[in-house]
Amino acid sequence: MTSFAERLGDQLTIDHPAFSSQTVLLTEPIKALYQVVRYVLLVRETGCCFTAPSGVGKTRALMMLEHVLRDRMPNLVVVRHTSWNHQVPSIRAFFKHFLTAVDHPELRGETFDLRRRLVCRLIDLARTHQSPFVVLLIDEAGALRIDDFLFLKDIYNDLDREGVGLITIMIGQDPDFSDVIALLREKGRTDLVSRFARRREVLRPLSTSKDVAGIFRQYDTSIWPQGSEQTWTKFFLPEACASGFTLESQTPLFFEALRSCVGKPLPRAGFPARQFFAAVRHFLTMQQHEDLPGRLPPPEAWQDAVEFALLADAVNDLKTEAKRLRR
Repeated sequence: MTSFAERLGDQLTIDHPAFSSQTVLLTEPIKALYQVVRYVLLVRETGCCFTAPSGVGKTRALMMLEHVLRDRMPNLVVVRHTSWNHQVPSIRAFFKHFLTAVDHPELRGETFDLRRRLVCRLIDLARTHQSPFVVLLIDEAGALRIDDFLFLKDIYNDLDREGVGLITIMIGQDPDFSDVIALLREKGRTDLVSRFARRREVLRPLSTSKDVAGIFRQYDTSIWPQGSEQTWTKFFLPEACASGFTLESQTPLFFEALRSCVGKPLPRAGFPARQFFAAVRHFLTMQQHEDLPGRLPPPEAWQDAVEFALLADAVNDLKTEAKRLRR
């Protein structure tokens, strides 16, 4: 028995959702993030911030948050905006960037025209969807400047005069984002802190067996290609799956390999999603070529995957950063 990839070629494997940068799975940390945001929206707070170290999956978490909000609250107006890490100090450029985020086709005009166009666009979206407020999701919030916060305050006030609320959800890398908030306080802009950055939460890394088992379970149940009966796991390991193999059952072996590389016990800082998913992709790719009737992946396969993904190095970086932030 040959797998889909063997019959149709390597391109199909490359196109698999498990290898796509646009695929985001609903992890336990993202579920926790959603619950915080859900309550913020319920009680109409004006803003909430999330911080996390590099590699934890901030951008992917925001992508999934947008998807879940649209799915569970279809009348909600959700706009996702990514701040530029290398910014041009131009308010016109900033307005144009936001106009692009709301899919406005007209980017010409003076600053006043651009601002009014953006406000009208947001008001139209809110009224069309019969939504009392607009949710603005901002990625790379560590790149925001004081002028950007003032811009958000102006937009908030303009919308408020028209009876439309603005709730901003920001996510940024620490320590950069914490430095941004500290600068606002240093400059005496407690009005901006109060409106947009008073409530600060942490997007935690992956760390527990529940975290990993939940992700592996999605591989065992997600279907691809659509319309087939092929789960993600079965796509790569049809023979092993025919013998009862599941990726979820590999959770203890993954942690055993991780402890072997990192040491026991595992650091409380956890491990980053970026390297974790790299390890999973390596495991599936390598075992795909070894998939034979009656053969299950050997335990050392996870050791190879963890080492390939440089998880130990990434865990040490998280541990070092956690100690530095505590100081």
